[in-house]
Amino acid sequence: MEKTLKSKDYRRIFFLYGIICATIPIIITEIIWDMLIGDVIINRLIGIKEGLLKELIASFFRAALLEEFFKFFGFMRANKEYHFSNEKEYMLGAGMVGLAYGIIEKVFTGNAMAIILGIIFPMHIIWQMNQGRHFYKYKKAKNEGNTKKAKKEFILATFIIFLMHGCWDASISLVEYFASTSKNINAETIGSILLVVTILFGIIYIVISIIKIRKVLNKYKNLSVDVDK
Repeated sequence: MEKTLKSKDYRRIFFLYGIICATIPIIITEIIWDMLIGDVIINRLIGIKEGLLKELIASFFRAALLEEFFKFFGFMRANKEYHFSNEKEYMLGAGMVGLAYGIIEKVFTGNAMAIILGIIFPMHIIWQMNQGRHFYKYKKAKNEGNTKKAKKEFILATFIIFLMHGCWDASISLVEYFASTSKNINAETIGSILLVVTILFGIIYIVISIIKIRKVLNKYKNLSVDVDK
């Protein structure tokens, strides 16, 4: 018997929950971070001036924590309206939020290299699609009463995504730092090795993620979909 799935308006999720609920709050809070936390607290009160340590702090807290918090918030708001019912819907719903932020972030940076890297390594959409998959598994395990698996999947959907985001940004900051100290041969070597490791990790993570994403899409491709008018 063929199962019928209710269509979700992913374009609306992209604009309303990806841009309005996630991207705009991220931009606002990151501006507040730069003006208050970055300048007043970290720079003046703590005494951490411009440099690698400040960049690493920003990688985990200004970028990863703020961005992942509001992207997750946008995803949850979308789920509250649409009540995603299966793994594909959770994955695509979260992915639309990540796609929205990834596009806006790269456009507003105005940095050609950042745009190129964003195309080669579309980490925001990949992180969020994986978040959607794991959140679906969390909900499923919770409904089945499997507390141990539910806890594991919730951590994979939230903390691990934050940690990977922070480590990814921190690695890029470290590569830039070592590249700027070009007069130091050891720094150049360390920077080159770290760059290769970062690129390899990015490629492996994306390839594995795409395989899992395609598996989910193939699982539901034969199901008919009713389009909402």
